[in-house]
Amino acid sequence: MWLINMNIRTLVGLMQLAVCVVIVLHIRLYTKSLDLSDALQTSPTPAKIINTAIIESSPKRAPIIFKCTRKYKVAFTFDDGPHPTYTPLVVKTLNLHRVNAGFFLLGTSIQSFLSARNNLSVHQYERPRIGYLLLQDYSLIEELFAQHDIYLHGWLHEKINEMRLQTVVDNISTQLIEIGLLKGFKPVYRAPWGIGTAPGTVNGKAILSQILNQIGLIPAHWTIDSKDYLMQIDEYNLTNNILKMICRTKGGLILMHDNRPTTANFLDGIIRSIKASGHSIVHPSEISRQWNNETLINKTRRFTEFLRHRVETIQSSPAKLQAHRLFRPVEISLPTGQRQNNILQSIDANVRYKGTIKVLPNINDFELN
Repeated sequence: MWLINMNIRTLVGLMQLAVCVVIVLHIRLYTKSLDLSDALQTSPTPAKIINTAIIESSPKRAPIIFKCTRKYKVAFTFDDGPHPTYTPLVVKTLNLHRVNAGFFLLGTSIQSFLSARNNLSVHQYERPRIGYLLLQDYSLIEELFAQHDIYLHGWLHEKINEMRLQTVVDNISTQLIEIGLLKGFKPVYRAPWGIGTAPGTVNGKAILSQILNQIGLIPAHWTIDSKDYLMQIDEYNLTNNILKMICRTKGGLILMHDNRPTTANFLDGIIRSIKASGHSIVHPSEISRQWNNETLINKTRRFTEFLRHRVETIQSSPAKLQAHRLFRPVEISLPTGQRQNNILQSIDANVRYKGTIKVLPNINDFELN
């Protein structure tokens, strides 16, 4: 009897020990899985990238391969830069892979970039001070994008359908004066969020289309939204999204943002994965051939020179400057008897204005000597 009780106690003890061991193992495995999942979710995010050393020393992963039924051509375009830290890293990666890209620069970002690089204090204005912009040295911008194209993204990153028409023209024309004579500049404009420049909204009667045509700019959009602006996106999901979209859209223009650490950190892997999946990375003008229209490029350049000369003439004379306190390089002109406030409070892409909108001076009336 004593032996039986002892065996029962021993058996119960062994069972309790086994249960404890199983519980401990489950806890360790669960904790490890949490660590791994947390690492996958948080390590690539902007919050974890604190300086360029971390970005440049990030380990290179094997390329992700996603095969389509066919091989397609894609081109990289970047919005919202230049950023003093991340844009040089993006450009460095592109150059290492010998990839030519297009950069839609933001006016305020350019001034912040020059300020950071030159250790200057630059004030940000809702309406840019044109006279100040003409005094800037933009050689740093030209050097940075020497192997790439420069395009317009506007002065402020705001929704143009919430602006008055003249403010829209100010944002576009002033940035044209700012960078329209730089090496590598092409007269292409993509609005923030693509408002008014999407393929379905571009036609001769759309308000923004009328304005861009008269300033000498080509409206641009994108084909593949990389979604690199999502805060918690990791390298695998970002790359996988791009590869799937390439198959779905049959190639085209990839939208990315060079002012984000996510883009700077993952671009190398994205390029390697696109190539490993059999696709070609080409110049943006090979996707959108009208972007390389030499006739329009030369005409817009001469028009920009004319606008800059107008500004410089007024800036050089205190009397003229006083007389033109509200001077704008390009202004909206409306038919007689109509007031600007009565036509549209916004430039909504889906609204068609039945009247004639004209900007002055107008590139279509501008005579090339």
